[in-house]
Amino acid sequence: MTDATYLAGTAGAAGRAPEVTGLASRGHTLLAGAFLLYTFIGTRPFSDTSVAGRTDGNILDRVAVIGMVLLALKLLWDQRGTALTCLGHNLPLFGLVGFACLSITWSDYPDLTLRRGMLLAFLTVIAMAIAVGVSDLRRFHTFLFVSMTGVVLFNLIGTVAMPSMSITDIGVKGVYTQKNVAGIVAMITAILGVSWIIGADDRKGVIRALVALAPTLLFLALTRSKTSINMTVAGIGLLTYFALAEKIGRTFILATGMVGLLMLAAGIATLAAIEFDGDFVIGQIFGDSTLSGRDELWAYCRREAEKRFWLGYGYGAYWDVGHANDPLARVEPGTWLASVEIGIINQAHHGYLELWLHIGWPATVAATLIVIHRVLSGGMAAVAGPGTVAERAALGGFATLLAVHLIHNFTEATLFMRGSLFCSTVLIALFLLSRARALQSERAA
Repeated sequence: MTDATYLAGTAGAAGRAPEVTGLASRGHTLLAGAFLLYTFIGTRPFSDTSVAGRTDGNILDRVAVIGMVLLALKLLWDQRGTALTCLGHNLPLFGLVGFACLSITWSDYPDLTLRRGMLLAFLTVIAMAIAVGVSDLRRFHTFLFVSMTGVVLFNLIGTVAMPSMSITDIGVKGVYTQKNVAGIVAMITAILGVSWIIGADDRKGVIRALVALAPTLLFLALTRSKTSINMTVAGIGLLTYFALAEKIGRTFILATGMVGLLMLAAGIATLAAIEFDGDFVIGQIFGDSTLSGRDELWAYCRREAEKRFWLGYGYGAYWDVGHANDPLARVEPGTWLASVEIGIINQAHHGYLELWLHIGWPATVAATLIVIHRVLSGGMAAVAGPGTVAERAALGGFATLLAVHLIHNFTEATLFMRGSLFCSTVLIALFLLSRARALQSERAA
């Protein structure tokens, strides 16, 4: 079957036979479709959650997650041999999730940590069940790309139908609460699409994929999310590197490595010439050395994190803990943070600081290393792995999503943050990269 047939046939993937989706059963297809729907559309599109609503949670979300996790557990039991192999490949990840749940023992708000830690654990189990059910990496890559294109189209239609709720003065937010979230959705879709094109084996498939990418790029531009636009460009650049390395081979890798070392040396020399003035560099790159006031927020969060250096405040127990207990209510006058309405800011806008606040510095380092390890192993498999070009393109796409995620968390907070659509995407990518190794072993046997 050609890639053109893949892309055309997957339009109804959520309700089609497993040979189209690359999933082992209709149950896995249902779970994957439900998870994508829950993650990228949600139970209440176009709604703005109040501070009290974020603290109390939503009953529809709980019903949806519990339903999915019950189905996931059933599917994992049906494929328990494969599930145990996947578990063995991801013990550090489950250790991290378990530590987040364990933080209930020292949390300032144990009831919130219990609920939010369980949500992270449930989403992890669901993502694992989806990955365990993947039987054909290329077809599942197609399923993801087509599904995400559908999400983008839904956002564009919603923007046209309900402009007062979807368009803000600073950019289009679609069905989400803010434009940055919409930008992340477009970025994920673009990276999945470009990596799919790299693995295509016929011209019709490429043309159809390019047409499918057009609304995604339009939506990305409409969001005016500078971070997501820059990360999309960086992601496409990394995918291009994967593609060229795969085609040209060791010579290209060595040459680009030498160029990279020269650029690093030039960068260090430049920094030395300006006496390592980081604010000047950031100002030249972004036009604002404060990054829209994030510097003061980061300084405040760092001071708070250092008070609970080793274990943090408990997973999910720092922000959204009730209006009266909001951490910014304790900010001393003198910064813009003191004048912000309580509840408006509910993250550190820095994923590493954010996770530090939740579960401490050592666990944050461990979380970062988990993702870095999978980026490196996925990247190596994409460039020099034993799979087909299409399979390695999928691996390159998933590894690129993880790499972009690490960079993205320098200005946003989504690193193992439950409920974040980027975090949910990363969980699937982490498991898929380990599942690919198992699929290759099964094929060799």
